[in-house]
Amino acid sequence: MSAPSATELKPGHGGLGKDFLRLWQSYTVSAAGSALSVGALPLIAIMVLDASPLQVSLLAAIGAISSAIIALPLGNLVERSEKRATMAIADLLQFAALAGVPLAAALDALTYPQLCVVAIVQTSCTIVNSAASQAYIKHVVAPELRTSANARLDTVNWTTQSAGPPAGGALIGVAGPLVTLIVDAVSFLASAVLLRRLTRFPAGKAKEGRSRRELLAGWTFILGHGGLRPLYLNAMLFGGAIMWSSPIMAVVMLKDMGATPLEYGIALGVPCLGGLLGATLSPKTVTLLGVQRALLVFGAARTIWIIPMAFVGPGPSAVLAITSIDFFLLLCAGIFNPIFATYRMNSTPDGLMARVGTAWSVSSRTIQPLFITLGGMVATASTSRRSLLIAGVLCLGSAPFLPWRGRLPGDVHEPAPRNPADRSGAAG
Repeated sequence: MSAPSATELKPGHGGLGKDFLRLWQSYTVSAAGSALSVGALPLIAIMVLDASPLQVSLLAAIGAISSAIIALPLGNLVERSEKRATMAIADLLQFAALAGVPLAAALDALTYPQLCVVAIVQTSCTIVNSAASQAYIKHVVAPELRTSANARLDTVNWTTQSAGPPAGGALIGVAGPLVTLIVDAVSFLASAVLLRRLTRFPAGKAKEGRSRRELLAGWTFILGHGGLRPLYLNAMLFGGAIMWSSPIMAVVMLKDMGATPLEYGIALGVPCLGGLLGATLSPKTVTLLGVQRALLVFGAARTIWIIPMAFVGPGPSAVLAITSIDFFLLLCAGIFNPIFATYRMNSTPDGLMARVGTAWSVSSRTIQPLFITLGGMVATASTSRRSLLIAGVLCLGSAPFLPWRGRLPGDVHEPAPRNPADRSGAAG
């Protein structure tokens, strides 16, 4: 079976192709379900199993670290697998894992180890699905439209992150966390059904086997690429610093600033609109500035915002100040992320797409819990504001790894689409 090229596929909404539109619809359904159930597993551990604070913390850590170990050999398997089937299987596994929790609870058979397994399955399948979907997008979307495609996916992320947690919190308050988990499970089942409409294309040509060389091929390529290597270090340091600051910011707002839970929820949700706006502006930004300048300008701009947060004092204006600062941070990140995702996609050979994506995800999910732990230790040893300030310095320290000098390897300025309708795909 020969694979259809991007130019052979019939155009769909926004000129991105019908297969991308179908993938986007599937992604939207599962992302919405996941956003509604954010925090449901810890709540179930607490409310149903009466788990201790240590057990709740370990639930997150076990899920992140174990899934990273499991996902490592999966990269090569995903590379050799048909991507539509891989994404559907990952969705079905998540459906089964999540649906098993309320079923076990109804039978009074739910255990803490089962929740740990669910956390591992969730994170592992997310890594696999992301790697397969990026490979699929590269296959079906023309190069000049990939920033619009990645921006369109990011608009889903920012929209669900903004609206999902408050709606999920309300649903938990009315029906309990088990119901939100059912909704999340059904969303993955619906996503798997929607994926059946995608065009199949042959499996990749990655070598079989689990040799060290094949397992580490993603990292080998990233670290050997003159453009991706510094951006990889930038992403790990920036993402780690952001995760360091997140729980510390909660302590600072709720304890030091005296914010109410409602005000804290507003400060979390409203800035996501900045990310949504940024993702919408991303395709036009890369057309105006080019890939290298856009990555440099907005990559640097997104690093400056945590430090001011450490100096916001208590009072009525504190929540407004934090919300405004976070809005601009996410605005810059919203512009940067789709451009970077496209650059990584264009720079990676087809036969390495899944392994590079898996390597990137595994690195993030391994490093970020370490940063969160360090942030808590620093806050315990000194103060929460000092820990937040250190996170800001680390975030700023990621800027030197941006493309400051010379031509970015593989930087191809993306021309504006000939059909004005092509741009509308990025608007989400």
